[in-house]
Amino acid sequence: MKKNRSLYSRLTTTPFLTLFCQGFFLFNLILSPTVLPAKQSSKRSIEIEKITIGEEEIFTGQKQLIEVLLKNYTSKKQPITVKLSVTLPNQIIITYGSENAVLKSKSETRVLISYPIDKKKGGDYTIGTKIYTRRGKLIKKSLKKQNKDFFAIDPTKSKQIRRIRRKSIEEKEKAKLIVKKPSPASTNPIEFDPPDLSFESVSIQNNPSVLRGETAHVRIVLINTGGDIAEDVEYTVSWYFEPRKSRKIKFDGNRIKIIAPGERKVIQLPLTIPEAEQKGYYIIQAVVDESNYIKETDEKNNTKLSSQKLYFSDITLVFPEPAHSFAEDGRFLFQWISKKYNQFKIQISSDEKFLDQEQIFELPKGDKWESAHIIKPLIGEMPAMGIGLMESYNTDHLFWRVRAQNSQGDMAESSIREFYIKFKAN
Repeated sequence: MKKNRSLYSRLTTTPFLTLFCQGFFLFNLILSPTVLPAKQSSKRSIEIEKITIGEEEIFTGQKQLIEVLLKNYTSKKQPITVKLSVTLPNQIIITYGSENAVLKSKSETRVLISYPIDKKKGGDYTIGTKIYTRRGKLIKKSLKKQNKDFFAIDPTKSKQIRRIRRKSIEEKEKAKLIVKKPSPASTNPIEFDPPDLSFESVSIQNNPSVLRGETAHVRIVLINTGGDIAEDVEYTVSWYFEPRKSRKIKFDGNRIKIIAPGERKVIQLPLTIPEAEQKGYYIIQAVVDESNYIKETDEKNNTKLSSQKLYFSDITLVFPEPAHSFAEDGRFLFQWISKKYNQFKIQISSDEKFLDQEQIFELPKGDKWESAHIIKPLIGEMPAMGIGLMESYNTDHLFWRVRAQNSQGDMAESSIREFYIKFKAN
């Protein structure tokens, strides 16, 4: 009995009990199923895929082209701003540029930025990039391994040492080399997609109707939708009388020194058609790179005609403007300008060509003419007669023009404009 008690006391001593418990815990841990923490998914939105530089060696005073390839992994369009993070030869880091872009859903977008190198700042450069929202919030910045190096060669110096960053001290020592002035063939340019030049719009500003001897204002917008810059871009702008397309008269032509990818050049031009020209409709034509001097991705989109015709005559319509809408219970007013004529009528019709006399009425009525350049119809005339025409011929709009005569009996007609009458609610 004493021996059994002695054994029991030894088994229940603290060291033995501790070892027993630890072994039992490990045994259960091995046999129990393993539970791993859930893997957290990293949902990507916008990523910087790649940075490409135009040349690894470039002379100071030139422009280095940097292309940033972005990918939008979301199903929504993302308006963003791209900026460069430039480490200068003196190790100072600056932010340069501010290119806006809209990233289409689940697609890649390339943004090209031209960085000008100071003539006096030769040496080692590192290029990174940062992506912001349009409100200036930082979304993403490039990793160190994505950043690109290039060396700017100062042609005024005979010997220059190039230092390669982000390498070990031993690699830097091995990579040191003496750089002499290289010939252009020694550079290693990166191939970008060619430029693509076209006109976004050719339009007539203010009034599409102009008097003889007066000046119209033309606005053209030239764009580059390609992947590379275009230099020494020539364009011409001409006009022609609509029935004579073969007789084009050039009235402006110039050269744009440089236009970058995504850049828009807005050009305002005055146009005065000679008084001897016939009255009627004229077309404006703009052509870029007519001689095909610049290699483009699309050579067939270099010509564009004006979106509206310019009407040249002795009567200029002022108000209402094209497609103006009068309120049924509002004020009706018709206004024009003429220097050659002194008596006027307005004609209103549901027929755009004013050929059907059944669809036309005149103000003033009958043999009366108006000497002023404005007519304010009575309520019984407008909107009453106008609404009557609209209901009779089942249309929601009407047309108007001005007839004119002078003391010598010369007659003329203006261009034709469309207008609407907005009915009041019942």
